[in-house]
Amino acid sequence: MAAALTWRQVRRPYFFALFSVHSFFVAYSMSIVEIPRALKGEPEWIVGFVVGVFGIAGMLTRPLTGVWVDRGGSRQRWVRLGAVGVALSFAGYMLDLGPWVMVIFRCVQGVAMGVFTTAMLAIVGNMLPPERRGSGLGFYQAANAAAALYGAALAVFVIDRFGFGPAFLLSGGTALLALVLALGTGDPAAPPPRVAGTPGRGLHGLISPTAMLPALVFACVTTPWGTITAFLPLFALERDLGNVGLFYTAAGLAQLTARVSAGWIGDRIGRDLVVVPALGAAGISLIVLSQVQSPVVLILCALAFGFGLAATQTSIAVIVIERTPPAILGSGMATYTMAWDVGQVVGAILLGLLVDATSYSLVFALTALFPVAGVVLFLTRVSERTAKATVEG
Repeated sequence: MAAALTWRQVRRPYFFALFSVHSFFVAYSMSIVEIPRALKGEPEWIVGFVVGVFGIAGMLTRPLTGVWVDRGGSRQRWVRLGAVGVALSFAGYMLDLGPWVMVIFRCVQGVAMGVFTTAMLAIVGNMLPPERRGSGLGFYQAANAAAALYGAALAVFVIDRFGFGPAFLLSGGTALLALVLALGTGDPAAPPPRVAGTPGRGLHGLISPTAMLPALVFACVTTPWGTITAFLPLFALERDLGNVGLFYTAAGLAQLTARVSAGWIGDRIGRDLVVVPALGAAGISLIVLSQVQSPVVLILCALAFGFGLAATQTSIAVIVIERTPPAILGSGMATYTMAWDVGQVVGAILLGLLVDATSYSLVFALTALFPVAGVVLFLTRVSERTAKATVEG
C-alpha cells in the first residue's frame, strides 16, 4: 500500500480542486433557476420531468463512472469530460427548441455532472491525509456551496436584464472555467490498475456496499431538495415571495458554514451528533416552507434547510471515505453521489406528479417525512455506534 501523501504535497492541487468545483457549481446553481423559469407556462408535470430527468440520466450512468474511475490511471480525463459535457448542455439550452428537446440536453448535463463530481471527489478524497480528511472534505464541499451564494440570484438578474440566451451562455462559460482550473488539480494519489478479486464490491462493482446505506440517508435530504429546485421558483411566483434567487443565496450561506464546520466537529464529537440534528433541522424547515407567506420566513427556511443538507452531506461523505477501501473509492463516491440523482428523480418527477394533482404547499409538507425516515435509518443502520456494535458482534 502506498504511503499517504503529506499536506505539503497535496496543498497546491487541492486548492485548484476547490476553485474548479466552485466554478462548476456556479453553472449548476444558475441552472436551478434557469430551467424552471424557461419552462414557465408548461404544465407542472412537464416542468418536474424536465428538471428531474437530469437525475435519471445521472443515476443510470454514475455507477459505471465509479467503475471506470476505479480502473486506475488518471481520473483527470473524467473530470475534463464532465466539464465539457455540461458546457455543451447549456449550448443546447440556448437553442430554445422546446421542453422535449431540452430533455436531451438535461440528460447530457446529468451524465456530465455525475462524471465530474464522482471523479473529482475521488481525487480529493484519496489525496487528503487522514488527519485532515474531515476538515479538508468540508472545505471542498464548502467551495461548491459557495456557488449557491450568488449563482441562482445571478441567473435571475441576467434573465430579467438580458434574457435566457446570455444566462445560459454565462453558465456554460463557468463550466469551461472549471475545466481550465481542473488542469492544475492533477491526480496526485491516482490508484494503480485494479486487480481481480478486490474486496468490498457489490452488484459487480456498480454499487458500493459500504456506501449504500449512508447514501440512502443522504437521499432523505436530497429528495426534498429535488422538489425545491423543481417547484420553488414557481411557488415563489404564485405567492409573490420576491426574488427566489435569494433563497438559494441564503441556503448557500448556510451550506458554506455547515460544510466548513461539520467535518471538523464530526472529527471531534462524532458524526452521530452532527447528522441527527441536521436531519431534524431539514424536516422542520420543510414544514414551515409549506406554509410560508413572506420573503423573510422564506429566507429562514433556506438557512435551516441549507444547514441540514450540507451537514448531512459532509458527514456522510466522510463516513463513506473512512469505510471504503481506497482501491474502490470511485465506486463508493459514485454510490454516495447517486443520492443527488435519486433526489432529483423522486423529488422532481414523482412528487411532481403529486404537485399536479394537489398543490405546492401539500407536497412541500409531505417531503418533511423524508428527513424523519433518514433519522431512523441512520440510527438503526449507519451510525458509528451501530457500525461498532455490528463489528463487535
